[in-house]
Amino acid sequence: MVAVDISAPLQGMDVDARTEVPRLPWPRRAGSVLVRQGVSGYLAALAVSWYLAARQFELPPGWTAGVLVVTSSWLLYSFAALPAFERARSFRPPSRLVGLVGTVTVVLMIAGAENSTTVRRATVATLAAAAVLALSSALHRVVLRHTPTILVGHIDSVDHLQRRWARRKDVNVVATCSWRAPHELAPAGAVSDHSFPEIVRDVLAAVAERHATSVVIASSRAFSNPALRHLAWALQRAEVECLVVADMSDHVEYLSPRRVGDQIALSLRPPNDHLMSLLAKSVLDRVIAGIALIVLSPLLLLIAVLIRAGSRGPAIFRQERTGRDGRPFTMFKFRTMVVDAEERLAGLRADNEGAGPLFKLADDPRITAFGRVLRRTSLDELPQLVNIVKGDMSLVGPRPALPAETSQYSSWVWRRLHVKPGLTGLWQVSGRSRLSWEDSIRIDLQYVNNWNLRLDLAILARTVRAVLSRDGAM
Repeated sequence: MVAVDISAPLQGMDVDARTEVPRLPWPRRAGSVLVRQGVSGYLAALAVSWYLAARQFELPPGWTAGVLVVTSSWLLYSFAALPAFERARSFRPPSRLVGLVGTVTVVLMIAGAENSTTVRRATVATLAAAAVLALSSALHRVVLRHTPTILVGHIDSVDHLQRRWARRKDVNVVATCSWRAPHELAPAGAVSDHSFPEIVRDVLAAVAERHATSVVIASSRAFSNPALRHLAWALQRAEVECLVVADMSDHVEYLSPRRVGDQIALSLRPPNDHLMSLLAKSVLDRVIAGIALIVLSPLLLLIAVLIRAGSRGPAIFRQERTGRDGRPFTMFKFRTMVVDAEERLAGLRADNEGAGPLFKLADDPRITAFGRVLRRTSLDELPQLVNIVKGDMSLVGPRPALPAETSQYSSWVWRRLHVKPGLTGLWQVSGRSRLSWEDSIRIDLQYVNNWNLRLDLAILARTVRAVLSRDGAM
């Protein structure tokens, strides 16, 4: 990884908008156009459209020419209308082409086109281009999912983001360019100052060397600092995406831009803050949980019998947990410990391996032999399907916390109780017992502030993989 230390502070820097910005070398620009900007998808879309119109459907020459003119014109316009870093992965060109074809088809039908079969075939040939382009965009999203990114900003902010994004699969930090505050600089003469053109060249040189397609500015002064704005303009000329991190001190709120008067503001309104989304989630939870209880009933009965046969006590363990908005409820689990586990807890507090107020012990002597099997496979959680049907829990949500834990919550941690606790959640598919207390809270808040049904389905799919790999289970 390249790390450029820009030692000169940026505030108060006198910059010239006419400063010549170094251009990326021609091979880099040509490779970007041919490989990273999805030209192959655009050419394939045009080829498929021509093949269907001229060869497969054998349309009259005038209709074939019309299909090719409409398709090629739209593809050329779409390519030129998008920034370089969006061309390969954007679904806007195919979706808008579908809208255009629909409009033209309706107009032709209203005008009374003589041969409806010809119109239908021309429509299919054009829509095929949209389908191929959509497939190309989807493939590029998979292939280019690791976005080569350069972080620019104060050294503390850059280091913080680099640690946060170290294990992410959608961001690949390939270089950093940072500076220190004036009071952190080395003694006079130890570090040479950089002018604005040198800063631009440092960042663009890292972009060219590391083939970065995105530059993230991590600075609270990004919008008010003229030097950083000039850097953004330079990146625009180099066809590199420039982003500014909105620092929310790890509260991971949902942010969406909105124009207020002549200014851009960031809205903190959650994306699903309405009754229909809550109703859809509740119905989906109960339907899936009800079906799962019916399908898994033989397995549930077998586990209950094995628990009773292996140790004294009931098969189902009941415990009070804290639900949505702090309301208590009784949570059901298969019993994995001896019946007097709660009474023996005080003697084990000194050996606690859990994070924050959580109690975890890898070799907990209270766990039965069959209980360890249930925990490693997460089968002990299955009775919580009953809680979901009752409406106390959801399929996906934050971990259901004990009242002893929630009594220690600060006001901002209490935010995680604004949704129902879940059978699974981001915390489970992100490491569970390996997470620190701060990371588990941050992940829960990330879910609370950004949840949607598509995210729920993705978490459910990842849960299957986490359970099979026993990731983080204790």
